[in-house]
Amino acid sequence: MASVIDTSETRIILRKLLRRPKYRYMVVNRIVPHLPWFVLLALSVFLYKARIFGESGYYVSQVINTKNFWFESQRIVAAIPQVIPLLSVWIGLEIRYVLLLFSISHVIFFYFLFIFVYYGLRDRRSGLLIILSQTVGIAYSFTTPMFELYYGVPFLITFYAIWRLPFRLRAINILLVLEILILLSHPVAILLFVFLLLYDYTKKGAKPAKYYIPVLLVLAGILVLKYFLLSSYETERLSQVINSAGDRQNGLMHNTEKLVPLGLYILRSYSEVLLALIIITIMLIRRKHWYKLVVVTGTVAALIFIAGSQTTDLPPVYLEHLMFAFVPVAFIPLIYGFPTGGRQGLLNISILLISALIAYRLAIIYFNSEVYTKRVAQIEQLIEAARQKGGNKFVVSKAAIDHGYTQLNWSYPVETLLLSAIDGNDISVTIAPEEALSFNNNNLKIRAGQFILRPWEIKEQSWLNKRYFHLDIGPYRFINDTTPNENIYLTANNLRITIDSKNIYNALDTVWIPVTIVNRGNTPVYSGSKNKVYLSYFWVEKNDVLNWNEIRTPLQADIKATLTQHIRVAIPPQKGRMQLKVDIVADDNWLGISSQEDVLVY
Repeated sequence: MASVIDTSETRIILRKLLRRPKYRYMVVNRIVPHLPWFVLLALSVFLYKARIFGESGYYVSQVINTKNFWFESQRIVAAIPQVIPLLSVWIGLEIRYVLLLFSISHVIFFYFLFIFVYYGLRDRRSGLLIILSQTVGIAYSFTTPMFELYYGVPFLITFYAIWRLPFRLRAINILLVLEILILLSHPVAILLFVFLLLYDYTKKGAKPAKYYIPVLLVLAGILVLKYFLLSSYETERLSQVINSAGDRQNGLMHNTEKLVPLGLYILRSYSEVLLALIIITIMLIRRKHWYKLVVVTGTVAALIFIAGSQTTDLPPVYLEHLMFAFVPVAFIPLIYGFPTGGRQGLLNISILLISALIAYRLAIIYFNSEVYTKRVAQIEQLIEAARQKGGNKFVVSKAAIDHGYTQLNWSYPVETLLLSAIDGNDISVTIAPEEALSFNNNNLKIRAGQFILRPWEIKEQSWLNKRYFHLDIGPYRFINDTTPNENIYLTANNLRITIDSKNIYNALDTVWIPVTIVNRGNTPVYSGSKNKVYLSYFWVEKNDVLNWNEIRTPLQADIKATLTQHIRVAIPPQKGRMQLKVDIVADDNWLGISSQEDVLVY
């Protein structure tokens, strides 16, 4: 006979689960914890074009073109932020909305995870830790939300929030699912999971063995799985760590001065994490928790060794990925170790400090995003220049377009393809770095009906989702054509330059100023390196030229109709009102194109 479910009891349980926890200062607790999520959501909308950098762009391109989930190296958590964009592809939304939904889906998921922990489990500390995991240690890497450890750590916090509760054995299945998601998120997450189990274990507070056995069995099973299914990428990273331990000449065990750059980077960029580690060390020593102190210091030492075995000559995004594992090791013991009792004033101060830290990190994310908004603007400038040339498969030289913020990385072909498709699939463009075309002799292997997705991955154009992308059959062409500029002085008569500078600058500063060059004639200005064509400038004060020998910035593309780009300008030491004039220099001769902008230097 089928069992009868007591619906009234079920409703009572649900009401208790969803009821707000009764924290002190209810109005504050109902509003303040949500503010960081609203800021993160606004940033994800504002920066949605920038948030396809690196792996994020690659993953979303796979989702769009295969119309299916995509993850690598068994990292199944990568499928979670793909749900909303995949649904939007299935129903045929425009690509700008697919990219926008991809950007905000990360914030939405973590927000609901926060709601579950903060309200459902009534765990204020774990909810606060989830907010910290999405702000602390994240600045430039806000543009790569697909980093799997950004998912593994919040799941780790959720696991521990449930683990600390007095639950029945049958609830272990939920924990095992979370454990699998954690352990398969990223190899470093395995170390973090072991750290948490060891740190939590005490003789008095330990759970019965029947709880630990399934958890340890799953851990052992994942380790065996990873051993047999280790990807080539993970094998390479693991070999770097092993070689660093065994190399007597360059390894960290015998060449500790390699840790100096890492230490300086931590002091400069992770001061709050370092401070949290110092506080937790003092706290554990005062309480004489020697076992926990050994677990924390041992894990920190292991993470330093792993980070030190990798090169520190990496873009800011990947350096943050490398260092992110320090955040949970520092803040999980700190937040859970802080006493719940004691003076209320001290508790209020601690909450205020944590709130200030979150606000500070949100400000860091915003101000550091300027680099990537400039980068997106340059990509869109190159896309427009490429369209004017005709065709849609192009190559750029790093020497021509590197403006400091450019970051001409491996995902450039993917990003240009995605951003260009926003204006329509019939004018989509892919732009590859020159190094990608020469990688493994791609220039000799690639056929007319193929394109470079990544330097080590060439795809058939038929693989593309025709709703969003169209590439013509043909070869790759250089945006910077090496065709000689004949009669460039006559061509210069048809050129006009507009300067879009600010009205005021600091003396002795060096800035990037956008300019627009319009070619009213039919003869393009070719910008190949052999042509020696540059944008330059000079300052005029009271009809006197201050200096003719200023910085020269290469043209980032040929000038066929219109070209917008940045020019690097050194602000003079003199203060006052003066004029900035921009011109083109060809073969060390100024072309004499009229342009002027009044600027106040102070």
